[in-house]
Amino acid sequence: MGLDRSDRAIVAAVQNLAQMFGLKTVAEYVETQELVSQLREIGVDYGQGYAFH
Repeated sequence: MGLDRSDRAIVAAVQNLAQMFGLKTVAEYVETQELVSQLREIGVDYGQGYAFH
């Protein structure tokens, strides 16, 4: 997601749908702090991956 605008748009769309339905989201394979920041901006609720070691 970090370098691909299309991937970011897809993640944001899924997050928006989940929020609309009152669901929580979990991002997988979060490997860098940059991705953590981007996911927080989008509003993703949880993450898992090497960035959380």
